[in-house]
Amino acid sequence: MSETLLLMRRFLADEFSKNKIGMRFEEWMQILPLLESESLNQKELSERLVKDKTTVSRLVDGWVKKSWVKREVSPQDKRNYVLRLSKKGKEIWEKGLPIVTTADLVFRKDFTEADEKELYLLLFKIQSSVQLNGNGKYN
Repeated sequence: MSETLLLMRRFLADEFSKNKIGMRFEEWMQILPLLESESLNQKELSERLVKDKTTVSRLVDGWVKKSWVKREVSPQDKRNYVLRLSKKGKEIWEKGLPIVTTADLVFRKDFTEADEKELYLLLFKIQSSVQLNGNGKYN
């Protein structure tokens, strides 16, 4: 499974580069939690990405510098900041969607309908297993 994951990531990284999306595939994936939640702080992002605080701080600094992300004072606690995807960040992120959609078609091109159903069932089982073993913290 790990080898397949690496091949798929490499394929997507090459496609992002070839299509000049404006951000690397790795960055695109790391920004995903900001799309899923409107009020993430750096600590929460660190937990979701399973990266240490220093690494996430450097990531966010780079994103802010590129105008992909805004740091805003938290309305609940003025000592904290929440991260929000900027308009530019959303636009660039959306440019990656067709690449990912096309890649999904490439990955599944030789699948029958039954293969696809079986794959989704197996992926669901893997996700459930990970969530159960991680005490639900990977949702």
